[in-house]
Amino acid sequence: DGIYPLTGLVETDWLPFPFTMNWQMTRPGEVIFEKDEPFAFITLMEHKKLEEIEPERKLLRSNTELVKEYNAWTESRSDFNKRLKTGEENAMKERWQRHYMRGEKPTGDKADTHQTKRRLKAPKEVS
Repeated sequence: DGIYPLTGLVETDWLPFPFTMNWQMTRPGEVIFEKDEPFAFITLMEHKKLEEIEPERKLLRSNTELVKEYNAWTESRSDFNKRLKTGEENAMKERWQRHYMRGEKPTGDKADTHQTKRRLKAPKEVS
């Protein structure tokens, strides 16, 4: 609480020195990371891959299936928030909707692929 992680791209394939993890303080105060507490998330990216991405911007209404799913989510979320606000027992027990964690859409359809945990290989010790 009180800090926000900044992101950056570091070309470590040639880097002969360490790099930093930077944080933005969101208000005055002190932040302490405890021993063994994670403080960064490092994602590997193949060199030059970002330049190959060609983003497209489309209007939501151009995809009727996505509009249907978005509307289902909006209705589901609105209903859930109303039930939370009134203290409805089941909503209070759930505390938050877990569609994403279960890999399902608010329509009940399952995602084609979904993975909540990654099993990454440990780094090799190379001398």
